[in-house]
Formats: sequence, structure tokens, C-alpha cells
Amino acid sequence: MKNQSSFRLSRRGFLTGALGVSSALALGACASREGDTSDSGAAGAEQTFSSSGMQWDRFKGETLNLLLCEHWWTSAVSKRFPEFEALTGMKIKANTLSEDSYFQQALVALSSGATTYDALMVGNLQAGQYMNAGWLEPLDPYFGGGGLVNADWFDANDFFEPARKASSLNGELMALPISAEAGVVMYRKDLAAQAGVTGFPTQESLVDASAKLSAVMERPFVGRGRRGLDIVWTWTNYLLTQGGEFYDGNTPVVDSPEAVAATELYVQQLLIKYGPKGASNMSWLEATGAVNEGRAALYTDASGLLSVVLDKSSSQHTDQIAVSRWPDSASAKASPNYWYWMAGIPKASRKKEQAALFYAWAMSKETATAVSTESGSPSARQSVWANKDFLAFYPGDMSQEIVANLQAVQPDRVPYARPTFPAEADALSLELIKVLVDGKDPKRAMSDAAAAMAKAGR
Repeated sequence: MKNQSSFRLSRRGFLTGALGVSSALALGACASREGDTSDSGAAGAEQTFSSSGMQWDRFKGETLNLLLCEHWWTSAVSKRFPEFEALTGMKIKANTLSEDSYFQQALVALSSGATTYDALMVGNLQAGQYMNAGWLEPLDPYFGGGGLVNADWFDANDFFEPARKASSLNGELMALPISAEAGVVMYRKDLAAQAGVTGFPTQESLVDASAKLSAVMERPFVGRGRRGLDIVWTWTNYLLTQGGEFYDGNTPVVDSPEAVAATELYVQQLLIKYGPKGASNMSWLEATGAVNEGRAALYTDASGLLSVVLDKSSSQHTDQIAVSRWPDSASAKASPNYWYWMAGIPKASRKKEQAALFYAWAMSKETATAVSTESGSPSARQSVWANKDFLAFYPGDMSQEIVANLQAVQPDRVPYARPTFPAEADALSLELIKVLVDGKDPKRAMSDAAAAMAKAGR
């Protein structure tokens, strides 16, 4: 393990806010800063990218305006902006905002057609809205062999296929995936061995494992139960793997037998029976805290949270943490939930080619590998997950289990692209909480959730 702290600190903003009618997964909570990057050059930049066969200095003397959200990628890549400036002769002016301010400003800039920004980050939950509204520039003409970017060198197929799919609209690439995460099972291997737990062949086996672990630890399971996308995000892993769906066309179908089974499994059997008291107040931050403090032995959540669970400065059990890919259910193959950050170009940008050249550098294998090996951050490029220096962050077979999950993601089954999904997810979460806190019957709760989602989506 090395340099975990840089990623851990930025993760404090990841998944923090309960999703109300308009907020998304909060990725970063840091003060706004704006201004030109440092003038300090980066020796060797031209040599590093000389094999690309590209004309990097074609826009020499121009300034590129970026809108960025505070995030591990932003922090890491910003340190390397002088390399880009030395390579291209361009200047970068970046406005980096906290999550709330970022999404507000991005929405205003995109919806108004303002030409303020030439490139910007795109959140997972907002991607569908931006794409369907026509606010983003299609990227295939730039990265598909159009001449500006050497497509063979850039190798867009190196991004995980599900991440490319989530970044596309009707088969056309609309954004470039920055990071990739998916649901996994994290557990204490020492306590699992003591309890006789040897693996998690199915989702249902998580209940049996929790029962066995309860012999060595009171309430051994932990998971997110807070209102909004916190509880919905984790529950979605169970829903999809039970074979359930959110919608049939535009009609919510979370009252299906599969959705009821997912609610019984995650909320009733795991959170209520084996989870911590006060689970309805738990976001990822409280859940990972329980693991780090030795109060939980089994945790299902996003793979990116391993940066927190494996942080030796906040946990005494890092050597005992193991990871398993998301298990199948008794009736269906594993379909873990996911989260991506992406990078796009506003349709209104007056410097689309300049922005594409920036992404050719910032999202290249070279830069992605450098950024991720420095921080352990979960790149969306498959080649990074094969880099031995990066894999030092993930001991044992962790990386293989995570990659298997990233490849198993089915992004078309998660309705992040629906503009009304934030409100609908909040309505769904209220019913899940009623099961968790009030003991409401899951079948009745899911019936009420379907009706509430239909109303919220009107």
C-alpha cells in the first residue's frame, strides 16, 4: 500500500449526501478554486507522448477553460497540467468546485448554451440528462480515427466496455469514462475463518455467512441504509442480481417478486437482523467506519471504498480485509451496480478540437496509469488494472475480483439516464426505510414504492 491518504481524503465526499429530489452521489467536498495552473514545466512530456504520432502543438498559445469537480482524478491530473502546457504550448484555466456548486454551474452552463467552458466533467447521474438534451458534443469524430487524435494510440477500447456503454447514447460515444466502480463483498478473512465462512457463492449465502459470523461478533453485517441513493445504490446490487428491473418501459416495476426478494434479503435479513442499530443513518462513511473500527465483519458496497477500508492510518485490520466479486443469486447471474465519472465537451464549446486534444492527453493510457499508480484510484482503463505498480494497492486477488465485477456491470439496467430518476429514487428509498425502521411488509412497501415512483416521475 502506498499514498492511500491522497485518495482516502477525496473519498470523504464520495456517496456522502442522501439523495433528495435533485442531488447525486456527492463526489468531493472542497472549497472552490479558480485560476491558471503553475508555470512550472514538466521535463520529458514531449518525449513521453512522442510515440503518439500526433501534432500536439497545433493550438499553441491558446487557453482552454475547464469546469471540474473536486475529486481524486481532478487533484491528481491537475498536478500534471504543466506537462500538458509544455507539450502543447496551450494554457489551462481550471475552475474546480465542490460537488454542489459544480453540478449547479454545469447545469446552468450547458442548458443555457454558454461558451464559458471548453471541457467539463460529467457525473454518472447527470450523464443521461446531458446526452439526451443534446448538450454534449459526440466524441467519435475526435477519438474514432478522425485525424486529430491517433485512435490506435489512444485506444478507446481499453476503457471497460460497460463504462463505454454508459458513456454513449444510441451507440455514439458522448463522454470518456474517468473512473469505474462496482459493488463487491468486503469481509474480515480472520473472522470468516474463525466462523467457518469459506465463500459467498450466492447473494443468499450472505445471510448464512452473517449467521455464522454472529457467533464471533454481534451484528457482523454493515451496509448503507440512509435515505436517498445511499440505500438505493446498495439495494440495486441485490435487485439486479435477483433478476429484477426498475422499469418496464416507463412503468416502475419495483413491486415485482424479484424486487420484493431483494428487499427481504438486503433490508430484512441483512440490515435488520445482522446489521448495526441505527442503520437508517448510515452512509458509506459510517459503514466504512464500522469496518475500520472492528465493529463489522461483512460489508457490501462500491469497490472504490476499498481505499478507505484499506487505509492503515484509520484501520488496524487492513491486513485481514479480503474482497469477493459480487455473487450470483439462486436464480440469476451477478449484476453489480456501478458508478462512473466521465469527461465531456459542451456542444456550445468554441474550442472542441482543443478540448479533444486535452482529453487525448489527460485520458491517455500514459496519464491514466501515472495518475492511478500515484493514488490507487480506480481508473476506467483496463490496462491500468494490469499495471504492477497500481496493483500494489490491491493485495492478493483483490484486483481480479474487482475487474471481474467491472466487466459484469450492465449499465442499461440502471436508470441513471432518466432525468426523473433522482426524484424516483428518493421515493423508492422512503419505502425501503419504512421496511428498515418501521418493519413494513416488503411486498406492501414495494407496491407503494412503485406507485410513489410513478407519481414522482410525472
